Amino acid sequence: MSDLNITVSLTFDKNDVSESFAHSQTATMSIAGYKVQSPTIGTAVTSISTAAVNTLGYTFLRSLVSTTQATCTLTFGRMSGTAFVSQTVLRPNEQAVMRLAPGEYAAQAAGEGYRLLIATLEG
Repeated sequence: MSDLNITVSLTFDKNDVSESFAHSQTATMSIAGYKVQSPTIGTAVTSISTAAVNTLGYTFLRSLVSTTQATCTLTFGRMSGTAFVSQTVLRPNEQAVMRLAPGEYAAQAAGEGYRLLIATLEG
């Protein structure tokens, strides 16, 4: 039995058009292959450590921003040298599942004091 099963599904139905998509992914991991962090992110680029994970697999991201203003976003991405390259933008209370690759990761917020939940799994 695998250690982790991730299932993501999307269903939409609008103006006589409907579609459903589903994707499942399975991962196995060692006890050292799991790291959860909840850093406070500001408008400056903040480094995100993945050092506790032996082989990068997946990360679950969730914005812990509680406001209802859609402009209060958190951006997660990679560092390319000294440049921050956005991979996903989360609005308040949104979440995302991403596949990670070796490299440096970072986050940036549209304002000061935003919190981001990051669960990184070996995969």
